[in-house]
Amino acid sequence: MNNKFYHILPVFTYRVWGSDALIKKYGYESDLPNIGECYNVIAMPGHLDCDVAETGEKLSAFYHTHKELFDCEKEEMPVRAAMACTSDCMSVQVHPNDEYALAHDGRLGKPDGVYFIETGEGATMELGHYAKTREEFEEKVKEGKWDELLRYIPIAAEQFVDVPFGTLHAFGAGLTLIEFTQNADLTYRLYDYNRIDPVLGTERELHTQKVLECVNVPNSEINLVDLKPVEKDGCIVTVFHSEPKVYSAGRIQVKEKGVYERDEFYFVVGINGEGTLDGMPFKAGETILVPAHHGPLTIEGDLDLTYVTYEA
Repeated sequence: MNNKFYHILPVFTYRVWGSDALIKKYGYESDLPNIGECYNVIAMPGHLDCDVAETGEKLSAFYHTHKELFDCEKEEMPVRAAMACTSDCMSVQVHPNDEYALAHDGRLGKPDGVYFIETGEGATMELGHYAKTREEFEEKVKEGKWDELLRYIPIAAEQFVDVPFGTLHAFGAGLTLIEFTQNADLTYRLYDYNRIDPVLGTERELHTQKVLECVNVPNSEINLVDLKPVEKDGCIVTVFHSEPKVYSAGRIQVKEKGVYERDEFYFVVGINGEGTLDGMPFKAGETILVPAHHGPLTIEGDLDLTYVTYEA
């Protein structure tokens, strides 16, 4: 058993659709025009790579120098969690499957799982599309008939959506969310509303042909996940997604005191409240690694936590 926790420091990025919601909610500080995305857990050397506060290492290196803390079969640190906040719509996009992504970009694909922390009234997201064939999809894209192609659904805080490989999607404005996936960062954009990035002064790159090749067709039936919270040992635990050898994620809510335990390593990201974890102060906006085989984790206070892990 290893009782020591490791604090994972976030990596921030500017986004044309970003807002200052994460700054206001969690007190994050940055010189960027906004914090559109906050990568709470990511380990991609030379790209996006969190720091481990206790050792000063990048998370990608820490995984190799502290393999006993992970007890994991994967050659590289396998999972990711990232928050985002939107003042405008994200681009309409897809994430390719691993086979396509490796063949075309030498990287893994990114199946998304997204939990909505906060949403405004009347919030929506684009999810799937109405084309029945790939030929119809391509025709609607070429003619710019977005109103006929894109499928929008209503969303609310405390809901979760699973976005498998190849699913066309875009998150709307006024959202604060947290995304879980495997340790990857690859997006193909289909449509970005012809907007100009005010910082860069240009339109963002589109990847139309790649989208046409890997988008799921048809795809008009996908919907939000029906969550089933379970109360155990003073915790309300909600499993968002459990996919062995890819990623697993969920939510742990405690109002006074609870105990949570799992055998795998897991990253805990606080989304609301404050309290203690095994007596260590912890608050929303922070991220820690709980090592594999840690044993029972005692949670005290008023805390709303999320976790991401890898199940073999």
